[in-house]
Amino acid sequence: LDVRATRSGGPGGQHVNTSSTRIELRWNVRASQAVDDERRARLLEKLASRLDADGTLRIVASEHRSQRQNREAAEARLAMLVK
Repeated sequence: LDVRATRSGGPGGQHVNTSSTRIELRWNVRASQAVDDERRARLLEKLASRLDADGTLRIVASEHRSQRQNREAAEARLAMLVK
């Protein structure tokens, strides 16, 4: 998993403009060693519309003001998609 924190956009005053609370979670399904070949093929098929050309799934979470909460939200979304 590749996790990156960036600044959130939109309204919210000075806090949102100076804090990197938006989380972008990236998982390269095609290159991942976390799943076997059978599961990888199924994930690549089921998530095809959400994957880029390299087979990377990108999930963005910015609904919370906390970086930790946004990371947890992104990880929960990833778990739901894989499940």
